[in-house]
Amino acid sequence: MSSVIIIAVIVMSGVGVVMSAMLAVGRKVFAVEVDERHEKLMEILPGANCGGCGYPGCSGYAAALVEGKAVPSACPPGGAEVSSAIGKIMGVEVSLQEPKVAIVACAGDPTLAPERAAYLGVSTCAAAHAVAGGFKACTHGCLGLGSCQSVCKFDAIVMTANKLAVVRADKCTGCGACLEACPRAIIRLVPKSQDLHVLCCNPDKAKDVKAVCQVGCTGCKLCTKQSPRFVVDGFLARVDWAVEGDIPRTVSFVCAPGAIFDARQNKILPWITEPSERRDFEKKVELWKEEEKARKAMAKAGAGGDGDQKPARQPKAQSAVENAGGQA
Repeated sequence: MSSVIIIAVIVMSGVGVVMSAMLAVGRKVFAVEVDERHEKLMEILPGANCGGCGYPGCSGYAAALVEGKAVPSACPPGGAEVSSAIGKIMGVEVSLQEPKVAIVACAGDPTLAPERAAYLGVSTCAAAHAVAGGFKACTHGCLGLGSCQSVCKFDAIVMTANKLAVVRADKCTGCGACLEACPRAIIRLVPKSQDLHVLCCNPDKAKDVKAVCQVGCTGCKLCTKQSPRFVVDGFLARVDWAVEGDIPRTVSFVCAPGAIFDARQNKILPWITEPSERRDFEKKVELWKEEEKARKAMAKAGAGGDGDQKPARQPKAQSAVENAGGQA
């Protein structure tokens, strides 16, 4: 009996030795050569796995870089610092681009853009949009169910108490995940340095926009008279970033519904959530209108030719432009 056990042990040991040898040979034969640059890239990439680069996670992006399929500047969360580091590892020059951030081009929460029906279905924007175009009277505005917030890995999207998505530029990396989650395509990536935005995506005629939203763009074109950087496509205004030049701070004053947001004068979250911000803005607009009226009266009086006539007096209150911080 003991001899049988001994033989079994010897056989098993032999099998183990043979299998070990086969594994060692197989490891050498079938070994996959790992490019050391991949490991170095993984050390500097942020590890967000957000997909903003267009590849499945940081590892996929690193592999694409090594294979020459990706560019070093494609990592939004990493920014210029990571792009430069990638360039050094890959031995290439990096053309740095201005960082971009997302912005929700809608300011019409249910208090300003009413709902036309109660929605009781799956609580995602895509599901709500699929049911007869959504439950809001404006079929282009934010549905406020937070699908964009749920995919943001950087806590850059805030859902207000009135069900409106707002992007915090200080946290946004421009990865673009929220753009994919929005079924209405109202979230856009814009240059981070730009301060003016038309918070509306409704391309309908003025009367139709007014019927569904109090702060929607009516395509009046008054903003285009303030600055050539504003253009109107059909019935919807937008800022043309390809056009150079300053934009006066008064450009938002001429927008009757208040669809133009100027980050030089207000912060986006209070502008959306705090009624006092709008009231203060409306006071600036009224003051500016008084100043414009007085200026035109002076110009008309000067053109009348009566040298003894005294010009109209300017209001003593501080000007609206000064309150807004001067010209850009």
